Amino acid sequence: MRTSPQVRAPHPWVSPWFSRYAANRLRNHFHRVRFLKEGSLSVPSQLPLVIYGNHPSWWDPLVALAVKPVFFPDRDAYAPIDAGMLERYGIFKSLGFFGVERDSVRGVASFLDQAELILRRPQSLLFLTPQGRFADVRERPVQLQRGIAHLAARVPETVFLPLAMEIAFWEESKPELLLCAGNAVSPEPGASRSEILARLEQSLEQAMDRLAAASMARRSEAFTNLLTGTAGIGGIYDVWRVLKAIALGKKINLHHSNR
Repeated sequence: MRTSPQVRAPHPWVSPWFSRYAANRLRNHFHRVRFLKEGSLSVPSQLPLVIYGNHPSWWDPLVALAVKPVFFPDRDAYAPIDAGMLERYGIFKSLGFFGVERDSVRGVASFLDQAELILRRPQSLLFLTPQGRFADVRERPVQLQRGIAHLAARVPETVFLPLAMEIAFWEESKPELLLCAGNAVSPEPGASRSEILARLEQSLEQAMDRLAAASMARRSEAFTNLLTGTAGIGGIYDVWRVLKAIALGKKINLHHSNR
């Protein structure tokens, strides 16, 4: 295996600081970040882990940084990023990001080498969005780039856990950011890369379907709140509601519902 000096562990204080920054950004832009209760992100700590998700929005990397301390506080997290972007924003080198050249054979080979190196480290966690592009959450069938199957074949002891993400507007002016964990996939001995890829795609698609059903039903009780942001419409409308509550001696509540 060709190793790469580009892979380095997240900085012990820069990474936690940026995770807090990511959580604050999410609080400022979303009403709530919710996790569907019927799923689980629990994986034995001694096993290398890949969290792979769909790629609906620009927010996905910040979501990964924000949920990592909640579910995986003892793991070192890594994620690929465009090599050019990594050079422009050097701080990401301290956050566990490593550069890849997209759309080239050399880039794919480098990604596999670096990802394998990461997964062979103790307590490792790798975040991937293997759709390779922004994709609507309703797009079916879910199709992933073949690189994730090659990685699974290289490091068969790795657990691949799908994480579905969706942004939906419910009652508030700001959207809900919804998450759902799918069924873990571990490569079976002797399975072909095509078979591995099909299992990974199926598990992610099933998680996305469960999340879509819960989102359409607006079943807030089916979710655990990971982060709570702001509520209300803003402007003169909320100013009036605040003044009215003060005048009547009532508790100020800018939420439009109890969800």
